[in-house]
Amino acid sequence: MRKHIVCAVLLAFLLAMTSILSVDAEAKGKKKYANFQEVALDMETYFQKAIKAVEAGEAKKAYNAMNTAYFGHYEVQGFEKYVMVNISAQRVSKIEAMFRDIKHSILGNVKKDNKEIIQNIKTLSMCVCRDALVLDGVLDNNSPDEAGLQLLKGSTVQVDEKAVNIKSFFASFGLLVREGLEAILVCMAIITYLIKSGNKHLCKGVYLGMLAGVIGSGLLAVLIDLALQGVGQELMEGWTMFLAVAVLFYVSHWMLHQSEENAWNEYIHNAVQKSIDKRNSYVLIGSAFLAVIREGAELILFYKATLAGGTTNKLYAVLGFVAGAVLLAVIYFVMRYTTVKLPLRPFFLFTSILLFLMCFTFMGKGVQELTEAGFISGASKLPFMHGFSIPDLGIYDRAETMLPQMMIVIASLWLLLSNHFRRGARIKQQRAATVTNGQSKADENKVE
Repeated sequence: MRKHIVCAVLLAFLLAMTSILSVDAEAKGKKKYANFQEVALDMETYFQKAIKAVEAGEAKKAYNAMNTAYFGHYEVQGFEKYVMVNISAQRVSKIEAMFRDIKHSILGNVKKDNKEIIQNIKTLSMCVCRDALVLDGVLDNNSPDEAGLQLLKGSTVQVDEKAVNIKSFFASFGLLVREGLEAILVCMAIITYLIKSGNKHLCKGVYLGMLAGVIGSGLLAVLIDLALQGVGQELMEGWTMFLAVAVLFYVSHWMLHQSEENAWNEYIHNAVQKSIDKRNSYVLIGSAFLAVIREGAELILFYKATLAGGTTNKLYAVLGFVAGAVLLAVIYFVMRYTTVKLPLRPFFLFTSILLFLMCFTFMGKGVQELTEAGFISGASKLPFMHGFSIPDLGIYDRAETMLPQMMIVIASLWLLLSNHFRRGARIKQQRAATVTNGQSKADENKVE
């Protein structure tokens, strides 16, 4: 019952917060766009400002103009999320890499002459316009980047309302599933662990942590929208991911250690019933809180951007949200009631590896978000990856993301192997002790 209440509260709270933020947007007189072509054309005005500033040797003005195009339009108008769901995550990575490369070139971190920088800005503008035409249903998804010139050379083209409706549904549905799935994986692992370890009474605290995360996500979204604006979202996502990495890595190691601390027969009968101390119970609750608050705040900001403007069919966006919420509930129940039936050792191993994988993903995404916010400078591409990336797993072709991820992998492997060898050594000791005891009893029988 508590799970249903939490889901219902999440749905109602997200809708309420998007309504509040939408009203706030109108009250502050923020521009509302009828379609993504208008967003792209406004971005083009800032691209032109950046080009003029580059030509005049005014690096700071050029940098600020590029930041406004990204944070003031591509990010906060839902452009990025729509491209991610309706075109591809790789396309978003390409656009963000172009923004990043241009900004570093303007600052002199990457050595390029003004002519090359200006050409890169023009290419970026063309790509953004092409994506706007795809999202508005004017072009299909296979159209080349050069098709964006159609928008740059003329006025906005009549949008395909049917295509917009479909894209509104799938953007809302897809983003909720993408973001919500990460939170569900973390919370499901914690709740199932508590049930299997005989600590079901602590699940209430985890549900309360999830509820606190829902409320906190709303407050965080308001703070970002009012005080920090677009760049604040990137900073929030990056830092909360890093915090989640630290907490989840601890939880994963702790679960693995719990599962390996005794021989399995003894563990099943005795150790699994051990109570969890207050510190670790708070850590588990904090993990659920972090999993929800980051995803919730990001979702609220996305729905605020799409529902407040005219780029989305609101009815289809709400239908997409409801469909996504239903799918997430189904996924939760399937995972919850299938994993709890797993044998104990495979379950603990599965849970630990899952949380380690989440740490790996969050580390890559966290570095990426802070780089987009300008907090981390540098964009050292790894030639051997040839541009290969899997954004959903936080894998990018950059040294800045790969190096900390390799540290996570090494630490995870070390913990897994050390626990494995310790368990093997304990089993050998117990077998040797069993043989010794058996031999002693046999000798006693002979003497008798």
